[in-house]
Amino acid sequence: MKKLLLTSTSLMLLLLSSSLSAAEINHSMGIGLQYSGLVGYQISMDNNNHRFRGAIGLVGIGVGYDYFIHPSWSIGMSLTETVRTVYSVNINYYSNTANDGFKFGLDLGHMPDSGDPGDSFFYIEGRKDVIWLSVGYTF
Repeated sequence: MKKLLLTSTSLMLLLLSSSLSAAEINHSMGIGLQYSGLVGYQISMDNNNHRFRGAIGLVGIGVGYDYFIHPSWSIGMSLTETVRTVYSVNINYYSNTANDGFKFGLDLGHMPDSGDPGDSFFYIEGRKDVIWLSVGYTF
């Protein structure tokens, strides 16, 4: 069992290292759901037409995925944990390139019911849908 675990761990590390060598890491700052709510920092990894991103902000954290349909446009999805959990789909426009300059994103999100009124100060009854603009700068 230990040998199987060691072999599978080694294989995963080998695959990860090969995908990281073909990937490009980007850093950006911005506002919106893709930047964890209010203001946040985002790190992303590009591999071909795929972008995987993570963000941390003043009021939360988030993860997301984008697929480039054109060098200036991408579609994707995000999960943001702030005061409320928000699941969203998005479309992004890159003013310069995807790896440098401003990014504008339109997020269509959904906040599931927050639970029992006694659970939290931020209880909101029922489902809520949101439209949010994300704006950031990649450096």
